[in-house]
Amino acid sequence: MLCKKCMEELTSTNIYPSDHRYCIMCSTEHSTYLSERRQTLTSLREMNLESKIIQTKYLIRRAVMEFGLDKVYISYSGGKDSTVLSHIAKTMYPDILHLFANTTNEYPETIQHIKWEKEENGTNIIVVLPTDAKGNTWTFKKVVDTYGYPMYSKRVSNAIRTYQHALSERTKQNSQDYLDRNFKKYEKYKNLPISDKCCDKLKKEPLRRKAKELGLDCAILGILASESYQREKDWLEYGCNVFHERKDNQSRPLSFWNDEDILEYIDKYNVKIPRLYDMGYSRNGCMYCGFGVHLEPNGQNRYQRLKETHPVQYQYFISNFGNLMIDFEISVA
Repeated sequence: MLCKKCMEELTSTNIYPSDHRYCIMCSTEHSTYLSERRQTLTSLREMNLESKIIQTKYLIRRAVMEFGLDKVYISYSGGKDSTVLSHIAKTMYPDILHLFANTTNEYPETIQHIKWEKEENGTNIIVVLPTDAKGNTWTFKKVVDTYGYPMYSKRVSNAIRTYQHALSERTKQNSQDYLDRNFKKYEKYKNLPISDKCCDKLKKEPLRRKAKELGLDCAILGILASESYQREKDWLEYGCNVFHERKDNQSRPLSFWNDEDILEYIDKYNVKIPRLYDMGYSRNGCMYCGFGVHLEPNGQNRYQRLKETHPVQYQYFISNFGNLMIDFEISVA
């Protein structure tokens, strides 16, 4: 077995104890690098709002300079973070293209906001519907029936899906070991219909195909590193602008912002966001997504709130997915 980075043969004397993919030297160097990156992220987060706006504009401008204005686009969700990004980007490039993925699982208020942005606010938006490479339509229910439900977190769902679809006994055992090491308390759900494929089928893959069809080379996303462990880890490895390093070029110029910055910007610049946030929701996203719902307080989780604010959509949810919620031990009443 070889070190994943330097390709040196791994032995009992040079293998890194907590990650057997690397030698001690490579892992130590990488740990030092990540420590320095964390200090950088902390410094960026401590800047005031106006300094963050300047840095964000610089990062957007770098993306446009690298690929050209006609080759970049705002990946727009209609939520408060991407609306702040859109507002900043349009002060620089008023007609910059936005792609909105209508996953068929959006809150009505999000759809209303997209319509307002497009028809009344003059935002250049193309709505992308979830279809596969052959033009067949995906819906949330179809994805759940085919692959499983997005539940707990993307990492947990991915680990369970990997376990369930292992093609060999060795791969299955490796998947089991991974679950035991990282997600022991979710191990009891490993045979339930859980998967992380939903976002791929309803959002990421349709957006990639549309971007390719339009000849676009770089997505500009309004994501914050603070939103999840995975996003912060990704920032530590790659930073805000990730060009020519991975399959997709991305600019993530709000990565070092936090939720308080977003709210301050909205208030200071009178930015219109969906009415959903006035109804007690802290996120827009997909209505029935289960990522993080188990961490929300009982009696106030997104499904229980849906019952009060959107009774028609709630009844559809219960009729189609209520039994799954019992298996997942998620309160919905």
